[in-house]
This record gives sequence, structure tokens and C-alpha cells, in this order.
Amino acid sequence: MSRNRRRILVALTVLTVAFAAVVLSQVVWTVVLGIAAAYVLLPFHRWLMGRGVPAYWSAIVSSFFVIVVVLVLFIPIGVVLFLRRQETIEFVRETPDELEFTIGESPVTVDLGTVQEQFIPGLSDLAPALLAQLSVLASKFVVFAFVVFALLYYHEQLRPLAYNAIPSRYHGVVDAVHWRVRDVLFGHYVLAVVGLTVTYISGIAVFSLLGYSLPLVFSLAAALLWILPFVSPAPLVAGLGLYHLLVGEPVSALLIGLLGILFLVAIPRVFVAEGRYRLDDPRPLSSSVYFIGFVGGFLTVGLVGIVVGPLALAILGELLELLSRDT
Repeated sequence: MSRNRRRILVALTVLTVAFAAVVLSQVVWTVVLGIAAAYVLLPFHRWLMGRGVPAYWSAIVSSFFVIVVVLVLFIPIGVVLFLRRQETIEFVRETPDELEFTIGESPVTVDLGTVQEQFIPGLSDLAPALLAQLSVLASKFVVFAFVVFALLYYHEQLRPLAYNAIPSRYHGVVDAVHWRVRDVLFGHYVLAVVGLTVTYISGIAVFSLLGYSLPLVFSLAAALLWILPFVSPAPLVAGLGLYHLLVGEPVSALLIGLLGILFLVAIPRVFVAEGRYRLDDPRPLSSSVYFIGFVGGFLTVGLVGIVVGPLALAILGELLELLSRDT
């Protein structure tokens, strides 16, 4: 192919991609999440094919698996927030407007009234907002499932298609970016799902055993803390322990401290460490870079930015590293 012809085709491709992004703007981030999910599922898809499952059925099984995982992760959140919203609102209302305690000889007052004023209306409006968006979310979910299936089923045709469009001297760059994206997806998000799942199951048992009125809500809060950078359920455990101390319940504070650290922090970390070993120790982003990408992505494009933000910084970092080697 002549150089001019290649340049024209590249320009047309870029323009077409930009036009498609505008036309499909409502689902473009759904497609991005589908691509990320296909990355994660590709080893499982190949494992099934290696055991004699046809490619078509392997892609269907893999897609069904990710659908189940997504539903298992998100349905409990919606159900708990919807069914327990009144109990949660009453619990927040019954919480004192101020917590007063002494550090040394200095009295300290923590104002919780502002948090209550912002939290209660938001939770009350959550159910109508979810119902209004239900059809849109269902449509995007279907698009997500089809993207995952198509990428898995046609992945062997897509690889040469992508490589043939790129000069051979740049194939190493594509490989480096590919492995960096894979490491971030496995090293952060797959392991986060492992920690989240173990924490949620353990949290239900712990908070039910200790007699909390909203065990599902507290276990869900502890599980979601696994997703946040620099955070684990430890702050929640510490906060609950401090609350029990301030209201004169030292035994409850001791129990939530011991059981919380053991079942909500230590045991999930063991599962995460085992998962990292099983995944051949994928190279994660540094904590600071992951935090910047996580928060920046969320503030820029919403929930999908939690995944896209760190991935963007990972690709940028890999390209800068390759550039430094070539100079």
C-alpha cells in the first residue's frame, strides 16, 4: 500500500471513529466497559475453548458469566437501598446531631446535622430516579452484553485486523499497551471484586451476629470501601468502634473492633493476596496514580471513569516509558 493511500485511510478511519463516537455518545462508555470486560474474560474464554467448547458457545458462556457477576454485584446495592431506605433514613435521623467527646483536656464536637440534611433527601429521591432510568439502564446492559460477546467470539479475527493496519515496527508498542491494560484490569478491578465479595459475605455475618439493625447496609458499605483507593473497611470499623465508645458501650466497641478487623479486613486481604498469586502477580499502578485516575475519572465522566481514568493514566505512563527508552 502506498504511503499516501495509507494516510488517507488512517484519516478516514479517525474521522469515522469520531463521527461514531458522537452518534453513539449515549453508549460509548458502555462500549468501553464492554471492551474492558472482554479483556478480563479472554483467558476464561480461551480456557473453555482449550477444553473442547466451540468458540460460539464459549463466548456465550463467558458473556453470561460476566452478566451474572455484574448482576450479583449491583442488584444487592439497588435492592438494599430500595427496600431498606426507610430503615436507613430512620437510623440516620436517630443519630445525634452532634457527637461530643474530649481529647486530652479539650472538648471536641462533631456536627452530623449537615450530613443528615444532605443524605436523607438524596436517599428518598433514589428510588424514583432509579425507576425512571430503568429502561435506559436495561438498554445499555444489553449493549454491554453484545459488545462482550462480539469481542470474545471474533477476537482471533480482530487481532490480525488491528496489527495489519499498523506498521510492523510499532507492534511492540501495541503489545506493551495491551499487557499494561491487562495488568491494571486484573491487578486492581478483578482483585477489588474478590475483596468486595468476601467482605460483603463476611459483613452480613458479623453485623447480624452483633445485632446491628441494618446488617445488609453496613456490610454493603464495608464492601464498597474495597473499591476506593487507599481505603479498606478499616475506617468503617474504627468509626463504629468509636461510636460505641462515645455512647458508653465498650464491649460492643471491642467486639466490632476485633471481629471487624479479622473478618472485614484481614480475611479479605488473604483472599486478595491469593487471587494476585493465581493471576501471576499482575503489575498494578502506583497508589498515587491510581488515586488520581480514579477520582479524576469519576469527576469527569461519572461511574465509568472509575475504570477509564486509571486505564488512561496507565496507557499514558506506558507510552512515556517506551518513549524514554527510545531517546
